Amino acid sequence: MVLAALAVLGSSGLALASVGDYRCTDPGRVYLGNPRLIRKPAVISGDEVYARIPEYQQIRDEGLSDRDVRYHFLMKKASERFAKAVKAMAREHGHDVVAELGSIEILKEDAPPPAVRTQQVLDLLG
Repeated sequence: MVLAALAVLGSSGLALASVGDYRCTDPGRVYLGNPRLIRKPAVISGDEVYARIPEYQQIRDEGLSDRDVRYHFLMKKASERFAKAVKAMAREHGHDVVAELGSIEILKEDAPPPAVRTQQVLDLLG
């Protein structure tokens, strides 16, 4: 019975998915894309990017915390700028996943390392 089922699956053109070239070690640190379907990844330093966003600088300079109403307005604006710049960089360079530095693992020896694109995101912050 099992062999018959395998024969049907094999003849129907379905195949088991092969392991890709990359794996995301921390899906919570993916800024753009599906961490299970990585073909052309990029990595960035989220801290470095946020540090250059004016609204985030205001949060730091004013010592605001998540208990302050102003914090939430500024953080929303900072997050929108961050997401817009990351998305523009990914589109410009053809990346399907953008994640934090160190969160993409190379599984195959011949796979190129993820491109480090922090500077390109900084350039697009506008």
